[in-house]
Amino acid sequence: MTKGLLLTAFWGLSNFAIAQGWNSVGARSNSLAGASVTLTDVWAVHQNPGAVAQVKSFSAGIYYDSRFLTKELQTQALAIAAPLKKGVIMGGAQLFGYKEYKHTRIGLGYAMQLTDHFSAGIQANFQQLRFNENYGSVISGTAEAGFLAKINERWDIGFSIMNIGRQRIGGLEDRFNSVMRFGSSFSPSKQVKCIGEVQKDVIYPISFRGALEYLPVESLVIRLGAQTGPTNFAFGIGYQNSAIHVDLGTKYHQQLGWSPCIGFNYILNKK
Repeated sequence: MTKGLLLTAFWGLSNFAIAQGWNSVGARSNSLAGASVTLTDVWAVHQNPGAVAQVKSFSAGIYYDSRFLTKELQTQALAIAAPLKKGVIMGGAQLFGYKEYKHTRIGLGYAMQLTDHFSAGIQANFQQLRFNENYGSVISGTAEAGFLAKINERWDIGFSIMNIGRQRIGGLEDRFNSVMRFGSSFSPSKQVKCIGEVQKDVIYPISFRGALEYLPVESLVIRLGAQTGPTNFAFGIGYQNSAIHVDLGTKYHQQLGWSPCIGFNYILNKK
């Protein structure tokens, strides 16, 4: 009984810390306040499995953030996408917390272009909640899926769902959060992308997100974003060329403060 209550308490803290149960991973995503279900870089591995089908070259990325500048609420992550003759295989890992409490998530999935304008993907995840040496750990598996529809060259629509079967946390009554995201992005020009997104956690109110991405020059990106539930503001910058992307960003919560992040992506360009 005591162990169960303690596990539940730790999980509740974790959910609060990662903004209602879904942890936005990737410096580009966090610079846009998490409005990322239509983004098609390697970090779609953590945002929308269906969008990974748009990755055309082998890509890998690493990421770090410090939630509210607190080492106990830090996240490290990686993402890999490898195009095949047909489809794209993807993998990713995410580690949240510190030595007294760690949440590890490792995923492997596959995405495929089904038509000229529609792609879909699915991913299976191994999830572990690890506590200090006195209380051990719990292990579970979850699944997620998503799609991306390209209405035209400028307009994309994306949808993803995390924890499709509402998997329980080990033997506890609590479940991993099931999160549905629906969003759209529109590019009025090559330099500007406007993004809107709606997120619904099964047990929390709807959250709205809006963001803007602007390229004043080819290698520099400026990003702005805002969200509700909880209210956060975000901004960031990025440097990019054909092989390397470096992104810096932060979110700001009015009561809890800043959450800076950094990400590095590598794209293998075939000759």
